[in-house]
Amino acid sequence: MQLPGFTAPGGLKWLGASPIYMNCGGAGCFLLGRRSMFSDQELILFKNNRNLAKRLMPAGVGIAFCLASAPVMAGETRGFVVDWFHVATAYVESNCPEGLNPLSDEFYKRELRRLGYENHEVEDLMKDFPNGGYIPVTTMRGRVNGEPVNVYASPWTQPDPKLKPVTGKRGFGFNLDGKDDGNDFVDPVSNEPGVDNQMYRAMGCIQNFAFHAPDLPIYPYAQWDLTRDTAPAWLIEIRDIDDFQNDEDVTIIFDKSVDAISRDTNGDALADMTLRVDPNSRSRTVVHGSLVDGVVKSEAFDAKLEADPMLLPLFEFTGARLRLSLDEDGTAQGILGGYRPWEAKYWSYAQGAWIVEHSAGIDIPGVYYALKKHADADPDPETGENRAISTAWWVDAQPAIIVYPEKS
Repeated sequence: MQLPGFTAPGGLKWLGASPIYMNCGGAGCFLLGRRSMFSDQELILFKNNRNLAKRLMPAGVGIAFCLASAPVMAGETRGFVVDWFHVATAYVESNCPEGLNPLSDEFYKRELRRLGYENHEVEDLMKDFPNGGYIPVTTMRGRVNGEPVNVYASPWTQPDPKLKPVTGKRGFGFNLDGKDDGNDFVDPVSNEPGVDNQMYRAMGCIQNFAFHAPDLPIYPYAQWDLTRDTAPAWLIEIRDIDDFQNDEDVTIIFDKSVDAISRDTNGDALADMTLRVDPNSRSRTVVHGSLVDGVVKSEAFDAKLEADPMLLPLFEFTGARLRLSLDEDGTAQGILGGYRPWEAKYWSYAQGAWIVEHSAGIDIPGVYYALKKHADADPDPETGENRAISTAWWVDAQPAIIVYPEKS
């Protein structure tokens, strides 16, 4: 019996945990990211030819395969629960030819000197980093009429530290505006030119973001992971599938569950969970799309995806696109791109204040200035300043059984 939205588990099952990468030195440790055990080239080979698994497999890692495939029935549906959702970074050294932006132990010293502290005073304030006397000073490093101001609440009260932007051409996303100019990227998977992803241009040379999807940049990874056990799960349905390779008429549905995910032994979302749709969801978005060579592609759409009300309350997209590869093992992965209000993105970092700034090595006022500078959509009718910025997000999804409430 074939259940709606259900894909029997099969294909690759990853049985090993991915290590957390940390950069440790005399000033302490900075969380940087989670790396897969395979290189980018190995992952591409692996997905294109499953018979290479034994040659690519590290010693002692278990892999299970199921290569049988069921025939496609007209009008089939596939259901998914979003496992990972994070900024789609595409770091290569050529994207940041001037190097990466400094970590917090460096930029705090720079800011203390800017405030007039002598070198020996700076060293004394920073000697117990990440703890120490620098914390209240750097928190209040903004100035209004000469008076200290909380710089996270009012980032414009300190000078622009001028974060180094991405200047290379490699970046995930979509051509959202239909143009191809000097500020645009080329997507490394689809090879689409004219890609608009100014958020990545603004933040991609921050050390915490110097990773290449599907590797996980640690703070975006941590933001998502902290909420997954309590926040309602995100659901994706692909309906009206007549051919899993090429179908010009499918329906894509984004929705929210009343249930949170359960985790497997690796900490990822458990495959083939039964998840109930929230009947009062504001996230529900229905989009027309197509299947091209096994990849789901959407038309342009707007969406407001509800997440955790405390940490990540709402992901609001305009002019969005989705590209989602339906893999043999029942999983799906790809890119969601679109314009988002840049101030909402800033506040997702600023609300963590010193804790986020020092541990993730993210210069928070620098992010404010960079997002404002690189914003590329939705100009304010009075000031002309852009209020939205083009973005791209990595989507990793597990197969799920999606259940709708009974009609009364």
